[in-house]
Amino acid sequence: MKIHEDRSHMNIDTRWFEKGYAKEDVHSLRLQSLCTEAEAAANKQFYDSHTREEWEQYIRQASLESSAAMKPVMEAIAQDFVCYQYDENIPVSYGSDRWDLYFWCNPFNDAANASERDFSYFTLTFNERQTLEKRRKVCQQVLELLCSRFQEHPHLHVAVQYSIWFDHPKIHDAVERAKPRLHGLRCIQDQKEGKLLLQDGALLFKPKYAKKYTRTLSQSQILSLSWELGVEDGEPDTDAAPVTLPYKKFGATHPIQLQVTSYLNGNLAIQMVTWESGDPEPWATLTVNLPGQRQKDHAFIDTNADSEFPTWLIRHGLAIPTGRTMQSGFCTYPEYRFRANRLQELDPEGYAGYLKNFERRCSA
Repeated sequence: MKIHEDRSHMNIDTRWFEKGYAKEDVHSLRLQSLCTEAEAAANKQFYDSHTREEWEQYIRQASLESSAAMKPVMEAIAQDFVCYQYDENIPVSYGSDRWDLYFWCNPFNDAANASERDFSYFTLTFNERQTLEKRRKVCQQVLELLCSRFQEHPHLHVAVQYSIWFDHPKIHDAVERAKPRLHGLRCIQDQKEGKLLLQDGALLFKPKYAKKYTRTLSQSQILSLSWELGVEDGEPDTDAAPVTLPYKKFGATHPIQLQVTSYLNGNLAIQMVTWESGDPEPWATLTVNLPGQRQKDHAFIDTNADSEFPTWLIRHGLAIPTGRTMQSGFCTYPEYRFRANRLQELDPEGYAGYLKNFERRCSA
């Protein structure tokens, strides 16, 4: 399995993120079956040495096999997440926030039944009616599921399509504050010199020498001008610097923040985020969710991702080994008990959410 992160739709001024007006969001997952280089060479050889009819029959059979190999992937996802349009019997509406992923795929072109699905390529779009944090969490959990169940799948390619979430109320407030301060200032728009005018609540751009022509500026244009002309006021408060711990790896020291959450079954889950560039970036998943339910503050450590995780945990007083291990595939994972006070210190909100989910599981 290969995972690719696609940020091609995020080409905006980085100041939108730096100033707190926008955040990285997840839009969808694209899952498809791609042949290996050896299979591609074999396909070309077959194409060159057979008739058109034989080639079409060959491709049809290959498509059926590819779809059959990918179908268990979708079935596994649907077991843990509510997938709208995948199962018509799920009693949720499209306008609800109760579904997690919107399923889409093509039917086979020559299928006798139009509902016969081709699973060789399908997309899962996240629910815009859920919160940004919820979408991120669902994305992370789906990727964890794929890594744990289909890591060795030879043809599975997963693309994470990122998008941008805008804080519209905050943008509106900032724009309204900036308008009177921009009134009367000169600037350049579309390579034309001109003047900014505030009329009837709208900020207009009037090109130099124009007698009547004016153009209404959008919110994004107004904010950009406020930054360029230095008249922004009441900027969004930047969040307090996160608590990080040093992690030495690859010849450098990385500032790592721990984000506490929980898996769907209530078990403790911890993500590692690096602030090396000044912005949060995913580093690794510290824990792994193995079958069964863990005790409070207990988790198996993903030593398959990094064998130095246990040493790092002990060095910083984060957790102690319980002596228990569990095998999954070819890997053996050690169980650790985390210190509640340290998790509370590093991520109070995340740890509170984990405790809430844990208590809900215990009372069920």
